[in-house]
Amino acid sequence: MKWEHLFNSMIIQRYIARLGTLIILAVFFYFGIHSVMNPDTYASLIPSFIGTVINPLMLVTLHGMVEMACTLLILFSLGGKWPWYILMLSFLGVLVSVSGITLVRDLGIFGGLVLAYVVSHPTE
Repeated sequence: MKWEHLFNSMIIQRYIARLGTLIILAVFFYFGIHSVMNPDTYASLIPSFIGTVINPLMLVTLHGMVEMACTLLILFSLGGKWPWYILMLSFLGVLVSVSGITLVRDLGIFGGLVLAYVVSHPTE
């Protein structure tokens, strides 16, 4: 059996797409847990003008909770498209406000999230 035939199989393509979605969701769940358990790690990255409105530790903790909740809703197919939209918007906030030297990595994660959304909603 040639490799081209193996990867052109619709079954394999469907499983690869689901695996990619699970991987990107695992990344968001990991960062969500890490943000809730160790908010001081990321609180120093919050711009100072945001710190005048809300405590950076509180913001990081809330952001981590949102990431975990949206990830679980997506994983269990609850909430329709809204958890995807909320996760994308919250990560756009990260891209705009705190991505510095990690911008390329964060753009890759955001691209993976958008790709996972497209794969999960192919005909809508």
